[in-house]
Amino acid sequence: MGTMSTSTERRSLRARIGERWDRLPVVSPRVFRVLTTICLMFLGLIVVTGGAVRLTGSGLGCPTWPQCGDGSWVPHTEYALHGAVEFGNRMISALMGVFMLITPIAALRLPDWRQRRDLVWLSFGLWAGFLGQVVLGGITVLADLHPATVAAHFLLSMVLLVNGVALYRRARQGPGPVTVSVRPELLWLSRVLVVVAAAVLAIGTVVTGTGPHSGDDERAKRFGFDIVNVSQLHADAAMVLTGLSLAMLFAVRLAKASAEARRAAALLFACVVAQAGVGFAQYFLGIPVGLVAVHLLGATVMWVITLFLWLAMADRPPLPAPPVPADAPATGTASSTATANTADKRPVAGLVGT
Repeated sequence: MGTMSTSTERRSLRARIGERWDRLPVVSPRVFRVLTTICLMFLGLIVVTGGAVRLTGSGLGCPTWPQCGDGSWVPHTEYALHGAVEFGNRMISALMGVFMLITPIAALRLPDWRQRRDLVWLSFGLWAGFLGQVVLGGITVLADLHPATVAAHFLLSMVLLVNGVALYRRARQGPGPVTVSVRPELLWLSRVLVVVAAAVLAIGTVVTGTGPHSGDDERAKRFGFDIVNVSQLHADAAMVLTGLSLAMLFAVRLAKASAEARRAAALLFACVVAQAGVGFAQYFLGIPVGLVAVHLLGATVMWVITLFLWLAMADRPPLPAPPVPADAPATGTASSTATANTADKRPVAGLVGT
């Protein structure tokens, strides 16, 4: 009897959950695209605010996690500016988490979600990555901003941007198989660009963990590498990336790639050249905070453009046109309709139906 009662209660609970789920509004593809845009913006913003925490020395402005000081969820007055900066970064992360949670729910409420499982999986990937960022952020604070955890925190953000860019682009395409729209050589060049760009970012975290701006001048540790050597390695990798982006700039035109790919290649080359200029300037000027912030922002933009360029090498079917209600009024002016009728010699109803 007890087993039957438990089974009945479980079925009743599932039924209630199902009823409440069905009451949730259906999400239109347009609304979902807006959500993917917001998520992508937050993924870039959190990198910038995290950099602001480090560059202002506010990494331990909230010395505990998840609270900001013993027994408090808000910064104490004694933490002053550093506490406010770190707390603000945490609040932006919390708001970002809300959208990361809404997005997979919205994906499951799309009218054709069974045909768009790619959007569902990518949306849940964002949520899982965000949870990983929260845990890693706590470890970073508890480890007193060890450069390895700081680097991992940044690199996980770059991985999340891969997920975010793919979701953003997929939401603007229809379901169906991927079709490579360029020659194999161009596709491989785009892949090499992604790998080299990732290497530049990874080496950049080593430079960051070796040089100044640790996030906290008193407690944060540093890598024991020679700053000149790691900076030279970073510069060498950046030069390789510059050469590859220049090659891609010509290749997409010679191979007659899509307009999207040509635009992305031009933007990438301009961004890489600008990044190289900022990188050399900050090195010779003693790594000023302002230029480091610009370099961090540029690195994020460069990575996003590289991902868009890579994804532009393949196509998917376009989004299906939204259905037109049967009772929708005909559009267009009377004069244009009359002209069309005269030219085509067909009834107006026939034109609307085509």
